[in-house]
Amino acid sequence: MRITTRLLATALLGPAALGITVPALAQEAKTLDEVVVTANKFPQKQSQTGKVVTVLPDSVLQRYATQTVSQLLTRQAGLMIVGAQGPLGSNQDVYLRGASVGNTLVLLDGVPVYDPSGTVNAFDLNLITVGECERIEILKGAQSTAYGSDAVAGVISISTRTGLGKRPLRVSATAQYGTYNTFRGGIGLGGATEKVSYTLRYTRLSSTGFSAATDRENTGTFDKDGYRQNALLGNVAIALNPRLTLKLRGLTTAYQTDLDAGAFGDEKDYTSNNRFSFGSAGLEWTHERGKLVANYGVSGSRRVYKDDSTSVEPAAFDKYSYSEYSGLTQFAEVYHTLTVRKNIELLTGADYRFANTDQTYRSVSEYGLYESPPLGADTARTGQLSLYASGVWRTQKGLSVELGGRYNHHSVYGNAFTYSFNPSYLIQDQVKVFANLSSGFRAPSLYQIFSPYGNRALKPERSQSIEAGIQVFTKAKNAWVRALYFNRQVRDVIFFQSLAVPPYTSQYINFDRQHDHGWEFEGQAQLGKLALTGNLTLLDGRVTTQAAGRDTTYNNLFRRPKVLVNFTAGYQITPSLFASASLRSVGSRIDRFYNSATFATENVTLAPYSTVDLYAEYRLNQIRLYADVQNLFDKQYVDSYGYNTRRRTANIGVRVSL
Repeated sequence: MRITTRLLATALLGPAALGITVPALAQEAKTLDEVVVTANKFPQKQSQTGKVVTVLPDSVLQRYATQTVSQLLTRQAGLMIVGAQGPLGSNQDVYLRGASVGNTLVLLDGVPVYDPSGTVNAFDLNLITVGECERIEILKGAQSTAYGSDAVAGVISISTRTGLGKRPLRVSATAQYGTYNTFRGGIGLGGATEKVSYTLRYTRLSSTGFSAATDRENTGTFDKDGYRQNALLGNVAIALNPRLTLKLRGLTTAYQTDLDAGAFGDEKDYTSNNRFSFGSAGLEWTHERGKLVANYGVSGSRRVYKDDSTSVEPAAFDKYSYSEYSGLTQFAEVYHTLTVRKNIELLTGADYRFANTDQTYRSVSEYGLYESPPLGADTARTGQLSLYASGVWRTQKGLSVELGGRYNHHSVYGNAFTYSFNPSYLIQDQVKVFANLSSGFRAPSLYQIFSPYGNRALKPERSQSIEAGIQVFTKAKNAWVRALYFNRQVRDVIFFQSLAVPPYTSQYINFDRQHDHGWEFEGQAQLGKLALTGNLTLLDGRVTTQAAGRDTTYNNLFRRPKVLVNFTAGYQITPSLFASASLRSVGSRIDRFYNSATFATENVTLAPYSTVDLYAEYRLNQIRLYADVQNLFDKQYVDSYGYNTRRRTANIGVRVSL
């Protein structure tokens, strides 16, 4: 992909955001040194940590309510989410800094969430809508010391909505409509008294959609793949006394989506039903020198795929199929933050993860009934116990050093140890130089251990990561730029080996070594009524594997571009009227495709593309009217070979707060 000097220079004027624009950007510019939590679990200003953190506050989430969570995230530096531009319900494959799917941990109100019935435990971002989110923090780099398994490339921490304002009762409602008959509606109520804050919110999302699979022969017979979702969120915080707070959270969300038979293959009666339920309880005790936190969270997931026999596609192998995948996770943690002295802070903690899964599959073809060996929760289960600690030492001259470690014991593979070393130096409150040397790990999934292809001798994937960079900002805190380099080595990569020679067995094994590295440039600038934001990511990656007794190295960045650019310009036309334009440019990628004609998996090159989005909003007291156009020039592009992406779409909406 070709990038002009002018485009590179423009990209460096703005941040890792999807286009955080005025007045949202104006607000953020004043709070550049806002407090973040994910860096090491105790509140600290961004200038005081050497970790790379991007924050999407509520002002940004409200502005981009026309988009999905995946669309918001895929505009951040270093992030590519394949499926974000597909029809609602598409698989959301998260690639952070080139790491493969399953290497980015998702937190929901501080609790790890994932699908234990999946191949790699990845959490389905379709299950969360922007309506349930109040804040998102993206923490990059290996974070297994603070957060355990799966945080190899980083952490996406989602905070759900809490009490609305400081009044006993407030009500908000949102309704919007757009292309593909897409409707989003939500209503929430909440409030706060001296001792209690609460929120209750319902969200409805539906769309007639478009065909997920590409109609390569232009037959005109591919049907639309629709989507229906309902979500209910509830949060309560109770101040039991001035120092002790009880927090209760609950979310239940479910969606149904129509599916196709695969790349270039239509299917008219194939559906997927996905349900996720989450609940957590937490106690926070605050004392003069720190805080003691205890959390417990439990989640249940269930996916049902049904391919009925009403309509059987000509090339279909199965006439009927039914599969069900369910899982249960539990998480308990206790941690304590302590200010030992003014310049020394200490974090100590312990946590425990438990997961199990039930899985069944059956199908009918011309060969008759087939049923796979069931996978039961009584045997497909694991537990992980961890102990961790970290400390931060600061000097009055701006030097900050963090050092930490974690011991993890897994019920199947045994022990793993990770560490983090993170020095940073703040010069005259305007220049921050930072470096990170850390390790991470990803435990094998239940499927990789216990399925018919499982291997109980699997070891965890282990990583070593380094990153170093500099951030420069003005004294007025209304402009900043950040540049950094990252490098990650992963060993014992879990690989699915299929043998075409006797004994013809297929199994998951630890086989490859993976190396990803690259550059990130991001920043923002507030020039009067004009706000500029943007980011540029340069990425490269290789996998080393053994073939014929010799090491072979090849590019492994499937579906991940080597060059990714986001840029947004916003202008406050009047105190009530705001408009912005955003550019997203994605470089060429390599994808893999199974060719049924040659019975071989082939590499294909996906062409680079650029899209432009427009947004406008008008505020009148407690009413906000907004509209957007995405993919303004109706660009046709591909993120997954054989599948469609959104063409030009438009949305209008209204939000009312009382």
